[in-house]
Amino acid sequence: MLYSSPDSAEVGLVKNMLDQAGIPCEIRNDDLYANFPGAPFHAELWILNEQDFPRASELLASWHRPSTAGGGSWSCPQCGEVLEAQFTACWKCGADRGAAA
Repeated sequence: MLYSSPDSAEVGLVKNMLDQAGIPCEIRNDDLYANFPGAPFHAELWILNEQDFPRASELLASWHRPSTAGGGSWSCPQCGEVLEAQFTACWKCGADRGAAA
């Protein structure tokens, strides 16, 4: 499990980010509250391939801690994807932003 939140929309946002990065994942426990009213179930995001977990963790960390440094968008040095300033790694191919400097 990579991520859990009581806000299923937030879990869906992270899933979309990982889907776009080519990391297979799935949401679990999203609708358990319907079967067990009053029980505190949180949506969970699970990475399907263990080897993708480090990259998924890095993307999640970048999403949680956007860069406070000024500046505009940047282009990935590996795939050319244009990314917003808060990303420290390319969501498409995983290349580190530091390689773009």
